[in-house]
Amino acid sequence: MLIAEAESAFRAFIVQRGHALDRLQPEDLLALGFDFYEAMRASDALPATDECFGDALLFQWGTREALPPHHGACYYLDLTRQFTSQVGDGDDAMFQLQCQLQYELTPALRAVTSGERWCGSLDALPAFKAFAFGHPALAAVAGLSATAMELQLSPI
Repeated sequence: MLIAEAESAFRAFIVQRGHALDRLQPEDLLALGFDFYEAMRASDALPATDECFGDALLFQWGTREALPPHHGACYYLDLTRQFTSQVGDGDDAMFQLQCQLQYELTPALRAVTSGERWCGSLDALPAFKAFAFGHPALAAVAGLSATAMELQLSPI
């Protein structure tokens, strides 16, 4: 897969696995994102090094302003795949495939501190999966319906 094909490839991957994008539960988003990361590598991404995550995952959660067209604050759970292309320099070579679920804020969700964690390689994926699936942010949104869902590939 090329970086430019990541969004369409992930959308197809979700459907092939029997899921509907607009009805993804947070644990499904994580499982599908991790499986896609393992199965579909970006052939035009730089190899992972100590200085560069060529093809990496970012798990984020917390309170933020809602994405358009929604207004106000929301709680979000996000799995982003970040690519560093072999072509370009600095931020011009970086792209993100962001998949974010948003939820109406509740006192219980406000109590979960915002944060993030990176996974820079396939070798680090088992520990990353354990962290994400065991995280309080995932437990906090279990059983809730997302008010919005975004999936898009964009340059940084």
